[in-house]
Amino acid sequence: MKKITKILFSCLCLTAAMQVQAATHYVSENLNTFLRKGAGDQFRISGAIQAGEPVTVLNQKDKYSLIRDSRNREGWILTSELSNSPSSKEENPALKKQIQELSLKLNKLDEDWQQRTAEMQRRTRQAEQQSSELLEKNSQLNRELEITKNKNRDLEALLDAGKREIAIQWFIYGGSVLGVGLILGLIIPLILPKRRRRDGWS
Repeated sequence: MKKITKILFSCLCLTAAMQVQAATHYVSENLNTFLRKGAGDQFRISGAIQAGEPVTVLNQKDKYSLIRDSRNREGWILTSELSNSPSSKEENPALKKQIQELSLKLNKLDEDWQQRTAEMQRRTRQAEQQSSELLEKNSQLNRELEITKNKNRDLEALLDAGKREIAIQWFIYGGSVLGVGLILGLIIPLILPKRRRRDGWS
């Protein structure tokens, strides 16, 4: 019975070790630590591992963890010196890439905005120029209209003067004709009787 219990306990330990082995941890970034041959301070140092390096946890015992680093070295370090979060060495390239992508997007947005702003400024200047030209044309047309009105007034004045002159001329002509007719009407009767008398005497 004791053997079966030991076997079950061993199986549970192996299962736990396999579950631990699947996890990747990182050495804390603020310190470099030593690898030891066993799970305790009494075991000699077998090497050193840099801060922030990713490691694979193979087993845990008390406050120590058995890890394997990127060079396939195995050793024991304090579990408190491991972190579940990626180190800045791992994150920095991704962050730099994200920053570069964001910078490119921002630069593209800035270029688009500058182009739109330049286009808006160009259209504004064009509209202002067209407005100025229209105002100038309107002012010129107003001046020409005023000149035309003045000419029309002068022509109307001349026309009125011409009409008055023609009327006066007709009045003078009519008066002259009337005067000549009166004179002839007075002279002719005086001339005709004398001829009759002469004819009668003869």
